[in-house]
Amino acid sequence: MARNFCDFRWLLLFAAAAFIYIQMRIFTTQSEYADRLAAAVESENHCSSQVRMLIDQISSQQGRIVSLEATICAVMNLKHVGNDVF
Repeated sequence: MARNFCDFRWLLLFAAAAFIYIQMRIFTTQSEYADRLAAAVESENHCSSQVRMLIDQISSQQGRIVSLEATICAVMNLKHVGNDVF
C-alpha cells in the first residue's frame, strides 16, 4: 500500500510540472498576442492620423481653388464689363 502511495505522489508531481509548463506556454502566447495587438492599434492610430492630415490638406486646397475661381470670375467679369464700356 505504501508503494502505491509513493507512485501516486510521483504522478501528482509529474501532473503539477506539466500543468505549470502549460500555464507558462499559455502566458507566453497571450503576451505575444497582446504585443501584436498593441502594435496593430498603434499602426491603426498612425494611419488614422495620416488620413485626417490628408483630409485637412485636401480641404485647404479646395478652399484655395474656390477663392481662385472667385478671383478668376471677378477678373473675367471686369474684362467683360470693360469691353462693354469701351
